[in-house]
Amino acid sequence: MDYNIKKTWPDFWDYAEQIIDIENNSFPTPWSTEAFEAETEKHISNFWALVEEDNIIGYICFWMLEPEIHIINFAVKIEKRNKGLGKLLLKHVIETGINKKIEKVWLEVRPSNLPAISIYKKFGFYEVGRRIGYYRGTGEDAIIMKLNINQEIPDLKVSNC
Repeated sequence: MDYNIKKTWPDFWDYAEQIIDIENNSFPTPWSTEAFEAETEKHISNFWALVEEDNIIGYICFWMLEPEIHIINFAVKIEKRNKGLGKLLLKHVIETGINKKIEKVWLEVRPSNLPAISIYKKFGFYEVGRRIGYYRGTGEDAIIMKLNINQEIPDLKVSNC
């Protein structure tokens, strides 16, 4: 299957329903449509989506503040999970960071999100702290994870891509 990464959003509203559907099925406190649209307009924000035949199947939103990247939202459509697509998106972001001489990548993740934590650890992220009660609505803590980019990405196999 061929996948494309959509990086520009002059047609955001054509895809908004698909994005919100993935978001609502991925998180107990999902972002609003307006929150996503706002990210498409910020100069530090990058909102990339993995597209298959004009359908959004995953996305990653991150801020690039040289010399760092901060991943702020990341999800894959439920029926497309466990196929390496999240790894594909994350690898693309890290490769972009390497090309731009980024030194660190940061993110927060719920302790209950074990699949995401597993992916991050495979890429070399490690826990550096916690934000107590970080997630509104649930009060769940956030694990702060960091990746020091050493100009090399683990050779992770991406299946079914």
